[in-house]
Amino acid sequence: MTTATHPTPSDGTSSRDTSAAAPEQIGLGFAEVLALLAFHGGDSVEATAALLGVDHFANVEDIISAGASSLVARSYALVDARGELTVEGPVAGIAVALGGAERRMLLTLEASGWTDRIVLLEAPEVAILLRPRAYGTWWALPQPADVPGAEATLSLVRGHLTEHPAGRVTVERHLEGQGVSLTVRRADDGGWLLGQTVPEGEEPTEYPADDTALLVTLRAVRGDLP
Repeated sequence: MTTATHPTPSDGTSSRDTSAAAPEQIGLGFAEVLALLAFHGGDSVEATAALLGVDHFANVEDIISAGASSLVARSYALVDARGELTVEGPVAGIAVALGGAERRMLLTLEASGWTDRIVLLEAPEVAILLRPRAYGTWWALPQPADVPGAEATLSLVRGHLTEHPAGRVTVERHLEGQGVSLTVRRADDGGWLLGQTVPEGEEPTEYPADDTALLVTLRAVRGDLP
């Protein structure tokens, strides 16, 4: 399958800029995700496929072909005169992030009676947020280029714990984090309670933190350079 991608980088529009439309959330089916992974074929394909839980199907040509067909039907992919597939615009950016992610962050959101996940994929010049939904679908949202990853993660943590004050968020870096993760809860005084978990370790001891300390800790978990 010969393909090309032409991503449209995030325009850097922040939520404060009301003159431009917010990035559009795009729903992708299971087979479409596999097709986009195959389209890019970057160094991160295997790790991203494992994180999304589709690695066992990454080489099944019938599923990939079905995903490509669906992308064409939805006008996310085009077929040129030579029969080659081209993915353009925001979906091309998603393909680049899937295959070329240099950082893969997993956020586990917990509240009373339910758990959800958010995956953040960061590739050069493009980053996306992915959220799983029913029947193997994923919702993908391009991230603004002018918002650093740690600040974006802090915003997600704050949003979840504002809506669910008794909840918890676990933040970890896929593979490179070696199983070490950060847990975040709301403190009674409005600050944060942070804990560090390790594989097969006991429940972490929590310590208080303000926004600045949480942001510094998130940067450390992400592996951001000083």
